[in-house]
Amino acid sequence: MSQGRPSRPFLVRSVTVTIDRVTYQGTYFVQQSMVYVRSLLGAKATQVGDFPTETTAKLLLSELVREAKR
Repeated sequence: MSQGRPSRPFLVRSVTVTIDRVTYQGTYFVQQSMVYVRSLLGAKATQVGDFPTETTAKLLLSELVREAKR
């Protein structure tokens, strides 16, 4: 039997951003003080900061879009 805290399931939410009139979709979740974003363009993660997690997720998705356009 494992010791320590039991792992809790995390809530996966949708996130969208519109850049140059194109809407991009992804999902995000928070686990162990990290925000994780996944989309067809890839995945990114960062620590939870001062902004709401949805705002952070939108920023990460925007970065994925910009990186895909390079």
